[in-house]
Amino acid sequence: SLGSSARPPLQARSVPPALRAAPTTGAMEFFDLEQGLKNIASAGSVLNCQEMTGIQAGLSLLKSKEKYPQIYFWGKILGQQLDYYIAYGLRDTDFEFPSKDFYYASEDFEFKALPRLTEESADRIIELVSEKERPFTGRPEEPLEPPPEGEEPPAEEEGAPPKPPSLMEVDRLAQVVQEIDFDTAVVPKGAHSLNEAHVVVPSSDFRGLGLTEATAISKYAHFRPPTSVACLRALARSDVQFYANFLDTLESDLPKGSWAVRQDPSAALVTLRSLSWPGYIAYHVPLTTKFGGVYFGYGQKNKDLPFLL
Repeated sequence: SLGSSARPPLQARSVPPALRAAPTTGAMEFFDLEQGLKNIASAGSVLNCQEMTGIQAGLSLLKSKEKYPQIYFWGKILGQQLDYYIAYGLRDTDFEFPSKDFYYASEDFEFKALPRLTEESADRIIELVSEKERPFTGRPEEPLEPPPEGEEPPAEEEGAPPKPPSLMEVDRLAQVVQEIDFDTAVVPKGAHSLNEAHVVVPSSDFRGLGLTEATAISKYAHFRPPTSVACLRALARSDVQFYANFLDTLESDLPKGSWAVRQDPSAALVTLRSLSWPGYIAYHVPLTTKFGGVYFGYGQKNKDLPFLL
């Protein structure tokens, strides 16, 4: 995978509520959605008026119902018949990093929780899809393994162990969203710190990257539990709150050259596109604390990229 060969964590980790301010995590904050999308409109990542109104209403209801301090728009996965709109909220547990609870909606803009997958289910989905990576249909209950035509399912024998539930497109959606999020979720380096309680919080010292450093791939990181040995060592330091090097940087992503960085002519905006996951774009406004990212695509990884670079 792009960030690391490590598998995306199926259960993300979280932070104690009393000690945490909700960090910006590389997606689009609900209240700033319109402005965030304007910053990346040049990439074609846009929503029409109906979509914008529906998403804002749906996310407002979700935020109120689930009592999230903040809700984030993650992106849109395109389907043959209908599209999926993806969002997440941050949930509290006992670890450094916030847990992301993902939700999806279709044309009704009613957000429902994406299923949490077991390792076994995730492996099975990857196995099923790797043979032929077909596009999403937009129908959540579409079976991933349709029964052979003309065959009736065999009757279950008494005392036999229960069969695992059949996998549906919504399960594949959950797996793909987790994989994309693990490989992307881009934030400027230094935007987050760990406080004395070892909890990730927005850094009070962060004022934005400078005009020159904002175009350096080494100045951006993945907002996720780190996988590199150096970052894990940094995270374990007793004085980690004084360091900003506990996140995996984009510079270490494989294959090398899998990110395209562009600064607009006015130098007022920097965008980063993933070449591994076409459709993901992150942005940062230099000299400010504004940054975010979004995915608009078919949920398909560019597996030929290592041979093209």
